[in-house]
Amino acid sequence: MKYVYCLIIPVFLLCGASAFGQSSRGAFVEEISNERSSFAVRVDVDRADRVYTRNDLLRATVDSSEDGYLYLFYRDAVGNVSVLFPNRFQKDNFVRKNEPVTVPADGSGFKIRIDAPFGDELLKAVVSKKPLAYIDTTSFTGADITPVGEGTAKSFSRAFPKVLEKEMPDWAEHQVRIRTVDSDTGPDRPSAPSTGGGKRFAVAIGISDYKDENINDLGICHIDAEKMLDVFTKHCGVEKDNMILLANDNATLANIRKIVKEELPRLTQPGDTVFLFWSGHGGRTDDGKREFLVPHDGTGKDIEGTMLMDEAFGRWIQELDGRKVLIVLDACHSGGQAARAKSGGARTLSGTLDDGDDWKPLRFAFARLAVAKDVGQKDAAMIASSTSAEVSFVRKERDLSVLTYYVLQSIEEAGNPLTHVQLCDEIKPLVARYVERNFSGKKQTVVMQDDMTEPLVLNPR
Repeated sequence: MKYVYCLIIPVFLLCGASAFGQSSRGAFVEEISNERSSFAVRVDVDRADRVYTRNDLLRATVDSSEDGYLYLFYRDAVGNVSVLFPNRFQKDNFVRKNEPVTVPADGSGFKIRIDAPFGDELLKAVVSKKPLAYIDTTSFTGADITPVGEGTAKSFSRAFPKVLEKEMPDWAEHQVRIRTVDSDTGPDRPSAPSTGGGKRFAVAIGISDYKDENINDLGICHIDAEKMLDVFTKHCGVEKDNMILLANDNATLANIRKIVKEELPRLTQPGDTVFLFWSGHGGRTDDGKREFLVPHDGTGKDIEGTMLMDEAFGRWIQELDGRKVLIVLDACHSGGQAARAKSGGARTLSGTLDDGDDWKPLRFAFARLAVAKDVGQKDAAMIASSTSAEVSFVRKERDLSVLTYYVLQSIEEAGNPLTHVQLCDEIKPLVARYVERNFSGKKQTVVMQDDMTEPLVLNPR
């Protein structure tokens, strides 16, 4: 990529690597990662498909859900890294929450114009609630764009160290990948999404068996996931090569992270549709402020280190920005009656609990997705199996979980195109009626958080 400044300034071309090495400089940008932030940042570009051709102009926009200090990095196709913000025209890197910043700014004296080298490139925005101790921002405000050398790269790595398990650092990050190509018709240009809305992908996670003997096994959740994938392929336009099943001992935290955070963003592109399904245990931290899903290798002895925390899941979903994402969550709180209702037993993360124990079922990641929406992420929706005052059940027939059963039935029997909104409206009374009839005095109310810009058709014809 080349940068074109005001008319009296010549074109600036990012040069080759120093002794620090292109791959090393590029790697430090990728390694700035924080899944545990309490707030959200979003960077986006002015092309929906995120593909730019030679001589196209690029503009980036960054939004943060909290006040802070912004650093915007660009890594080109061969590993060169530059700081785009702050810059000579935008010296003050303090940004206010929910007030988007555009780079280059309107009326500034430079533009970002696409040129060789072409390939996969990256923009990463980092917002810190406090000024960085190891970074002198004046080193960036004397130039339009500042190439990152060895010393600067090491300073940023020091400022944003690897996030430890129990930390909640006061900084957040987000990145967007773009593709630059020589021409609109070249072989390196990704195929445009079809009129049907791009390709469709599905990941189904079902965990019935848990490594920790103190966590109640469920028996049916892996079947939920298998059946859901079958319906996705037969009725929802997902090709078999585009589906992934993680069940029982394959559904470790590391495997789930690899698939959702790394593989799905790599395999998909803006305009595609992603279905995510989870059936299994969920829980809440002792202070009641944070929620989690329980992978196969999760343990109550190390919740922070082994569970899928809600803020991490929300950050993973941000990696799918630009896709339509539908999450179906059939899980409930793992303590007290919630775990007992899902499993039919009384063994939970914290041991055997009496019927009188206080409990709250799961509203996993609802707040985090709402924060992502506040900074501009669109086209994500979550259907959850129960409200915050109820539990989720397995059918008395022991064939499927209640929510999963009616989701499958509604899609399979749909005679006309069925949207995600219609699905929720249809299954909500069916789930409620089944639970009321089969579990005396109990209720289960399906809920949805819907940030789709338009209804998603589940079963395209």
